[in-house]
Amino acid sequence: MTKHIDLAELKNQTFSVLGEILILKVMTSELVEDRYVNWMNDYEITKYTEQKYRSHNRKDVEDFVRTKYQSEADLLFGIFSNKLHVGNIKLGPIDFNHMVSDISYFIGDRSMWGKGISTKVIGTVVEIAFDVVGLEKVTAGVYEKNTSSIVVLEKNGFVLEGVKRSQVLFEGKRIDFAIYGRIKDDVGRVD
Repeated sequence: MTKHIDLAELKNQTFSVLGEILILKVMTSELVEDRYVNWMNDYEITKYTEQKYRSHNRKDVEDFVRTKYQSEADLLFGIFSNKLHVGNIKLGPIDFNHMVSDISYFIGDRSMWGKGISTKVIGTVVEIAFDVVGLEKVTAGVYEKNTSSIVVLEKNGFVLEGVKRSQVLFEGKRIDFAIYGRIKDDVGRVD
């Protein structure tokens, strides 16, 4: 088995993105606010996720955050802009046998949409994945209709690896689900 970093070492750190404008902080249940719970119940925010199929309450969200915090294979970061929680980005589950992980993200604060936040935080978390955690590959799955997310992934050097045809039901129609990946050696691919 490959030697890896103890994620607990990272869980007390914060990471700056764009100086002090954006901060990534590992989420704890104490950081969960009503706005986060409201995002999870907002169809426009969750429509490209499986979370849209369920209702969320504060306890559910706190339990999810607590589980991810206690996990030895997940890093759930809150994205903070001027000390205000605006979204999340998760690295995990991390497969330490193969040194690979999935990444998922959302900007819950709609006033922050279209400002390039996802592009910047994905870049930072991918750097953490490769340079701090020691991963060799990061992947992301995306609904084909989520063109904004596809653009963000491609700007961060992710390439289309495959398509699961007619994989998900979206607004009453079957659509494809794309798998994007970035290998550590793909450093020159970043736009």
